[in-house]
Amino acid sequence: MKRTVIIASLLISAITVFANGKFSGEFNGQLLATGAGRIVLLDKTGKVMWQHKGGNCSDIWMLENGNVLHADNNVAEINPKTSETVWSYRPEMQKAGATFSCQRLKNGNTLVGENSSGRLVEVDKAGKIVFELKLPLCKPGDHSNLRIVRKLANGNYLVCHKKDKLVREYTPDGKVLFEVTVPPASYSAVRLPNGNTVVGHLEAITEFDSKGKKVWEFLKQDLPDIKIGYICGIHILEDGTIVMGVYRADASEQGGSILAISRDKKLLWRLVNGDKHMMSMQVLDEAGKPLAGQLLH
Repeated sequence: MKRTVIIASLLISAITVFANGKFSGEFNGQLLATGAGRIVLLDKTGKVMWQHKGGNCSDIWMLENGNVLHADNNVAEINPKTSETVWSYRPEMQKAGATFSCQRLKNGNTLVGENSSGRLVEVDKAGKIVFELKLPLCKPGDHSNLRIVRKLANGNYLVCHKKDKLVREYTPDGKVLFEVTVPPASYSAVRLPNGNTVVGHLEAITEFDSKGKKVWEFLKQDLPDIKIGYICGIHILEDGTIVMGVYRADASEQGGSILAISRDKKLLWRLVNGDKHMMSMQVLDEAGKPLAGQLLH
């Protein structure tokens, strides 16, 4: 009995650590975030409204049907009301991280960037692969082949080749239309409506025009009073606000596992005293719905 009580106490403490998280600055709405072995839904105070255990959680979406799609080496769609998995996809090659990226497409299929195999696949509702693109620069079974990948409105694919420090746009037949180098490692990339591309690459967030010219950049030293770990997933709101997930976040009052900045590099808000790793996130409205008119993450 004593051992059971101790285990229960440890579990409660682990949850309480995150429940004690809070937002510094003005945040309104809800926040869906993933990292540190779980996905969480937070209210505007930083309180955990719902959480679900996961593996190496790296990508997250609140779907229009109210379910949560996430990648944690595999991909799963979960009903938060029941925590039931209603759809899933498991890549055949699992070594060193099967996938860190997912995206539900308008036709109902799901894009998966298979890190271990180094390919992009689109999977239908029945779990059948209906499209495959084998990518170059990938070593089978390597942990750092791919991070976030996205299908663009033009039908092409925006791909982060992590180890090679590259972000590329590929056509469905594999032709490269756009390429930028972003040291020390490319993690996430977002294509803006104006054709520019914003990249999160651990030490900075950089925006490039359609020709690959750097037009804007945020460096961690732009916020000298804040301790920022590695910048991973980025989420961009309609007003230009950039939200970033932080790996190896500092848990002190000077740190933050998720931060939001304006285009003039001012800190708008941050989640402090949360888990050390928050890889990706999605800002929701006060009712917990995806914000209208944008899916820029």
